[in-house]
Amino acid sequence: MCGQPRCRFSIDCAGAQLHVHTRRSATVLGVHGEIDAFNADLVGDGIRRYARLKAPVVLDLSQLDLLSAAGFRMLLILNEEHERAGLHWSVVSGARSRRVGAVFPKHGLPLVDSVSEALHIVDDLVQTRRRWLAVPARQHEPQRDNSSGRAAGRRAIA
Repeated sequence: MCGQPRCRFSIDCAGAQLHVHTRRSATVLGVHGEIDAFNADLVGDGIRRYARLKAPVVLDLSQLDLLSAAGFRMLLILNEEHERAGLHWSVVSGARSRRVGAVFPKHGLPLVDSVSEALHIVDDLVQTRRRWLAVPARQHEPQRDNSSGRAAGRRAIA
């Protein structure tokens, strides 16, 4: 696939594969296969492993073949954990996750349509944070008082 980052790691989760791609601003976790009651905890543990890095996470479910109620529950638990920890994450919804999400319309998952949209959101957040952090630094810089230097120079000339 031209233009796609190389998969750095692949984790087998008993019926689902978790593919890890590192990007400049986020870690992209692509899930292929099926998430059901048998492997939902394994997939959740794999996602948590990369969420511990404190970098934004993009969870790509667009290639998922099956998302059971247990898998959806695992996503809701992860969402709550991320919110409590103040971590940013986005979920790229696929056809399977949209079907389950339609049953529970007020699920609160941060859904996006594509990985590129999620990365764009992360880039915007990073830029906003940088601008926000730069403002207090400029406000607290000591101002140079050039008037005393000029006055001393004038006195010496006079």
